[in-house]
Amino acid sequence: MVELGAEVKAYARPFRRELLALVDDSATWLHVHLDWHSVEEWIGQPETPTYLALHAQRVVGAIAATPLLDGATWLRLLALRTISPSDEAALDIFAALWRALRPRLIGLGCRELAALALEDWLSDLLRAHGFSHIENIVTLRRHGIEVPESPRPDLRIRQARLEEARTAAAIDRAAFLPLWAIDESAVWQAARVAARFTLAEADGRPVGYQISTLHGESIHLARLAVLPEAQGGGVGGALLSDLLNTFIGRGVLTASVNTQASNTRSLRLYRRYGFAPGGSDIPCWHIRLS
Repeated sequence: MVELGAEVKAYARPFRRELLALVDDSATWLHVHLDWHSVEEWIGQPETPTYLALHAQRVVGAIAATPLLDGATWLRLLALRTISPSDEAALDIFAALWRALRPRLIGLGCRELAALALEDWLSDLLRAHGFSHIENIVTLRRHGIEVPESPRPDLRIRQARLEEARTAAAIDRAAFLPLWAIDESAVWQAARVAARFTLAEADGRPVGYQISTLHGESIHLARLAVLPEAQGGGVGGALLSDLLNTFIGRGVLTASVNTQASNTRSLRLYRRYGFAPGGSDIPCWHIRLS
């Protein structure tokens, strides 16, 4: 129980419509994780732990985490509705929601949770509850028709099929630490809406992939991963050369990408291809649970 009579419960289907209304219309503070699934798509999935705060039989708060991947998860949703003239009520609601979610995650085997704070209020809230700032996500952009030649013309870069999301996900999990990797469901969803989904093959074996989305007159590199044993061998550059040349040929001259500020290898690659800082950094907050 929290102040003003709000009660925390695990999500149940009878609350679906009201939770969606909170997310769409009435939340005073709202955070939705940047992935390829809408809230409506994942509500009620058993692998997505979700808790609600009720006040006078109305949903006034919600919290959820992404499905666990090798012991790591992300804050998928935080929605808070102010139920008094003071913001302290919303802070109390968050505290109660976090007290419910945290032991559930630990019970599921979660060791770490992170969140991308798109708004300052979320950074303040997470800091007050023991989260630490570990990283910034930076946005890079480029414009123009000049593209370096592929460093690996011997590689085969081909359009991937949607059913090859499993192959791409295996590359992703090998390439990244658990917190930064994505699972097959996320790869499939990203590929489903992608403008281009390609695999790089060496001697018939997939060694890297990329997924990009088209936004107006700009292409966004949403995901690029290379098997560890092939990293540093020009695979990422080959995928990037193919992507940029493909869309420049279609008249799309602007491209963007997000990456970790600490990922020096990725930063070197993107700078080599003409990308430069071009947006606000997104703070990443983190807490160890066990």
